[in-house]
Amino acid sequence: MIKRISAIVLLLFGMAPATSVGAQPFMPVSEIHRGMVGVGKTVFQGTQIDTFGVEILGVLRNVFGPQSDMILARLSGGPLARTGVIAGMSGSPVYIDGKLIGAVGYAIGPIFVNEPIAGITPISEMVALFNRPDTVVFRSAARTWPADGMGALTQVAVPLMFSGFTPDAVAASRDELTSLGFMPMQGGGGADTTLAATEFEPGSSLGVQLIRGDMSVTGIGTLTHREGDRIVGFGHEMMSLGTTEMPMTGAYIHEVLSSQMSSFKLGVATKSMGAITQDRFPGIAGIVGRSASMMPVRIDIASPGSGKTYRMEVFQDRLLGPVLLRMAVVSALISAEKLSGQATVEGGVLIYLKDQAPIEIEDTFSGGQGLGRAVLGLTQPLATLIQNPFQPVVVDSAIFRLQIKENTRVAQISGVRLAKDRYEPGDTLNVEVALSPYLGHEKAIRLQIVIPYYATGRAILRVESEQSSRSQDVKRAPGLYESKNLSDVIRVISLPGRNDVLVANLLTSEQTVTVERYEVGMLPESVVMALSQARQSDVVQRASQTIWAKTKAETDFVLVGSQTVLLNFDKEGVGVMFTGKGNAGDQKK
Repeated sequence: MIKRISAIVLLLFGMAPATSVGAQPFMPVSEIHRGMVGVGKTVFQGTQIDTFGVEILGVLRNVFGPQSDMILARLSGGPLARTGVIAGMSGSPVYIDGKLIGAVGYAIGPIFVNEPIAGITPISEMVALFNRPDTVVFRSAARTWPADGMGALTQVAVPLMFSGFTPDAVAASRDELTSLGFMPMQGGGGADTTLAATEFEPGSSLGVQLIRGDMSVTGIGTLTHREGDRIVGFGHEMMSLGTTEMPMTGAYIHEVLSSQMSSFKLGVATKSMGAITQDRFPGIAGIVGRSASMMPVRIDIASPGSGKTYRMEVFQDRLLGPVLLRMAVVSALISAEKLSGQATVEGGVLIYLKDQAPIEIEDTFSGGQGLGRAVLGLTQPLATLIQNPFQPVVVDSAIFRLQIKENTRVAQISGVRLAKDRYEPGDTLNVEVALSPYLGHEKAIRLQIVIPYYATGRAILRVESEQSSRSQDVKRAPGLYESKNLSDVIRVISLPGRNDVLVANLLTSEQTVTVERYEVGMLPESVVMALSQARQSDVVQRASQTIWAKTKAETDFVLVGSQTVLLNFDKEGVGVMFTGKGNAGDQKK
């Protein structure tokens, strides 16, 4: 304990301790100078720890800020002469005279890609992570990967191995993942606990799992130093999460692949080893034997004559979690159906939150982009929950149910017909909506909507899908959709908005107000003005129109387009005027 406190004091005053807390002696940066030679440890194939040569070129002082030094070195041996510094070497420990000086964490930009010039993170900065508290705080991956400039000192990329994912899903998210410092790679086999394993020791391959189960996503680096059940690795942050909780595994390296842009290790996770608890600038730290909490996800895919279920656990990060979840759902769809073109998806998601009632959302998607829209439509509510700005959300589990049909059920809202051309307050509008299905015959949907007895002046009858109607309503009365707490977020994502439900709204240009997310109409202007002067500025908001009446009906189609009819309840005015597509004479009878 005294030694650990002494190490903290020395770090605070910019001096590194001469020895580690454990048995492995450390060499402080102050003793390192150009011309010194040493040895590094890493895995080039399988799980066998190999060595490579290290020649010290110098020490870069305060390179990333005050008291943040970097040791510059030339590496040699193994495949390094043809590969340069390898993605996956992050964390490879380096020793001089048997003393640990730090970990390979950085490389010089593309101009020197074929010469293995590395930046070594001092071990004193890395072991300071042992003193960080392990209480989990939900944070978001916020670091962005810097552009690779000539001669720039950049972090060695972390190979992110994808197993069970389709190439299209990986390619679609490549830019997002690359911006976080990952090198997305199509792997295979997922976590393989049958592969040869060795002691989890300095130089061993170190895996960090973001998804595990039927699909797997694992970032691969190297373990730098171990003290009992605590380890540090990577020599740089993974996603800059601070205190976190991610599954920690061993890894098996199939091969080192050489590339002009960036060579990398191709590997796979092996057995679970514990949990990563720290992800900060000097590296990552973990505890052997600790478990990591993940979000259980089930994806059920059904189609005529076929049905598959995929089970996995996903890292609950605010930014990366939704990206990984979206990739998993689209991969499950394509893998189960071997389909990426025209399709109809009837889908739903059931979200279980701690201390909350389950949230269920259902919808239908169709057309050439039906699969993509289904994935986005069903994963976005969960992303909104995870990314809400009010409080951390723990998702106990999420179940996606998708039924696939190899056809297109899309229909254009092509016309509106009314029973007569003049209406009065209190009348019932008998509305016939014409739907033109893709490769099909026109169908008619009949709706009834009652005109309020107090109707006067002009009104608008707008016919569209429920999803489109909700989008329009956000613009009409934004106060109804604003969120001030988690309960509001849950309420908003639970509001109806299906693509296959037809909605008819009767609106007037008369303004209303929303008060604490409730709409209040029929108010004198003097009352509206008084409410608008409330001391709390966001309590009262104006709405641009008033919905007099609404009706809806379910259909067999995903609806596109809309139709609009102008109504005038002044006795001397024109009763009905059509403004939608098509010929008015054909629409009115």
